[in-house]
Amino acid sequence: MTRRQRTINIALWLAQASLASALLFAGVIKITQPISDVASLWTWTAQYPTAVWLVGFIEILLGMGIVIPELFRIAMRITVWAAYSCAAWVIIFCIFLATQNDFISLGSYLPYLVLTTFIAWGRQKSEYTTPK
Repeated sequence: MTRRQRTINIALWLAQASLASALLFAGVIKITQPISDVASLWTWTAQYPTAVWLVGFIEILLGMGIVIPELFRIAMRITVWAAYSCAAWVIIFCIFLATQNDFISLGSYLPYLVLTTFIAWGRQKSEYTTPK
């Protein structure tokens, strides 16, 4: 593995860890906390309390899919699929926020989109995957 490949692999791991931790944190909060507490963080949850658990569950699955396959080197293509799914999730969620007139929150999801596209780009190339 060349120095450039090693550097990109480390950057991909950092991106995966930060994206997965954000998704897992948000998902666990949405699943475990009462709706009134969650609504203080995300205003849309007060209007759609039944969807909060589903959104949290999806975020937890995406967070695990971003890290676990590459970490254990089993079915590593799942990481790429999870990254593309996460990018689609972010885009759909931003459209949902725009329909709710929550334009202030839209900017906070841009880093997620950047991280997911970087992970999808890097992990689909065999030279940037973690060697066995």
